[in-house]
Amino acid sequence: MYTLGIETSCDETSVAVLKNLTVLSNLTISSLKAHKKYGGVVPEIANRAHLNNIDKVLKLALEEAKVKIEAIDLIAATYKPGLIGALLVGLNFAKALSVTLKVPFIGVNHLHAHFFSPFLNYKYKLRFPFLGLVVSGGHTSIYQIEQIDKIKIIGSTQDDACGETLDKVALNYGLGYPGGKVIDKLFEPRYKNAFKFKCGKKGLNLSFSGIKTALAYKKNELESKKKRLSLDLKKKLLSSFQFSLVEAIVKTIVEASKTKEIKRVSCGGGVIANSFLRDRLKQEQKKESINFLIPPLEYTQDNGAMVAGLGFYLYNKKGVASSLALAAGSS
Repeated sequence: MYTLGIETSCDETSVAVLKNLTVLSNLTISSLKAHKKYGGVVPEIANRAHLNNIDKVLKLALEEAKVKIEAIDLIAATYKPGLIGALLVGLNFAKALSVTLKVPFIGVNHLHAHFFSPFLNYKYKLRFPFLGLVVSGGHTSIYQIEQIDKIKIIGSTQDDACGETLDKVALNYGLGYPGGKVIDKLFEPRYKNAFKFKCGKKGLNLSFSGIKTALAYKKNELESKKKRLSLDLKKKLLSSFQFSLVEAIVKTIVEASKTKEIKRVSCGGGVIANSFLRDRLKQEQKKESINFLIPPLEYTQDNGAMVAGLGFYLYNKKGVASSLALAAGSS
């Protein structure tokens, strides 16, 4: 069965072709460069980029997969959450293809697709129940998955998302946007306790606004003393910051695993590309005997392959397609 996956929830225009759960192509064009000078994603710019790129990405994805459009059996597209205008481009494009090709269409929650991403290419076997950890620019959530269509949130950020926090701190420290990768490159384990920062936590819920503010205050404090923020000092500050951020996430997901007595955790989202977070999850896997399913880097960012994969599984599980009246949703 050939599934076409379309993802346009934010700044990435992505189309993938899967044969069952095997990825034949996964093409993405990002409008990120156009957003850099604004320090964040501008919805209108993202919407226009999707409109300009979606035909091109579809053509390239089909060419790489060596599959003709007439061979597609199912169209899957993100319908929530995300920027409404951006979602509408991909969703309406998918519906139009569905009608033209006379094949079923299914809407996908792209956050659920993130924790489905480790199962692409049959890297891991899908067994229930398991926990899902999604850490991205806009979301930080823990899910309990009893079945692929029986999912509930058991923990989440109460304010800023983890990726958003990384980006805002990086901007404040003059590192540009996006900042997560830059902070990860500057990170040095020897400086992890150079400064003391702490994330808020209540049960399985986290808070990152406090640590973001603490970094800003510390920067202002040091600069008020006419102490120049040298590269080495920035490394100490940002290494301590990243360490605290990652430890909060790792401790919370380990707690969730113990509380729910579920030893399998599927991870996804852009921040899962963070090298220190990946290392810490692997360390906890050995220490706590928790099986962390971590996707390859190419499937951590928003992408069409994860949408196609989850769409394929949902359609075959339920045997029911989505209505063409399905609306885009921001949450």
